[in-house]
Amino acid sequence: MTVLVEDPIVDAVLDRYAETIGESLTDYRNHLYRAMNYQLRLLGMTEAPPEIALAWATHDIGIWTAGTWDYLDPSVALAEQLAPEFGVTDIARVRSMVAEHHKLRTVEDLWVETFRLGDRIDAFRGLYVWTGLERSDVREVVEALPYGGFHGFLLRTAGRWTLKHPLRPMPMLRW
Repeated sequence: MTVLVEDPIVDAVLDRYAETIGESLTDYRNHLYRAMNYQLRLLGMTEAPPEIALAWATHDIGIWTAGTWDYLDPSVALAEQLAPEFGVTDIARVRSMVAEHHKLRTVEDLWVETFRLGDRIDAFRGLYVWTGLERSDVREVVEALPYGGFHGFLLRTAGRWTLKHPLRPMPMLRW
C-alpha cells in the first residue's frame, strides 16, 4: 500500500504555522502523517477526506500556537476556525477527532476511534499494532516518515509541564 506523504490541507496548515512550530516542524509533520496513514489503513482508505486531513493537521498544534501542554482546546479552536476555508462541513466530527484523540476508552464513531488508535500507534512507536495493522504496515510508514525527534520533544515538553503542574501532568488525557 502507498504511504501518503502529502495532502493539500495538511500542507497548507503546516506551511501557515511553520514559523510558530519552528524546529519541530519536520518531526510534527512526520508524526501526523504517520498517524494519519495508520488511521487510513484501519479505515481501508487511500486518501484523507478533508475532515480527517484537517483534524490531523491541527490535533497537537496548540502545543505551539497556544504555547501549552494543555493543548486540546486551542487545537480544537483552530480546527473549527480553519474548517470553512477548506470546505469542511462536518465540524463536529473534526472537533471530536481532535478533542478525543487522547481518550483512554474506546469511542463509538469509527473515524474518531481510528484517529485515536492512529495517534496511539505512533506515540508508542508501533506497539499497538494489535489494533488491526500488520507490523509491516508500521515499518513501511516509518521508513517513509522517520520518527526523528518527535518522541523526545514530547518527553521534554511533558517533563517541563510536570515540574510546574505536578498534580496535572497529562492534561490532555480524557476518560
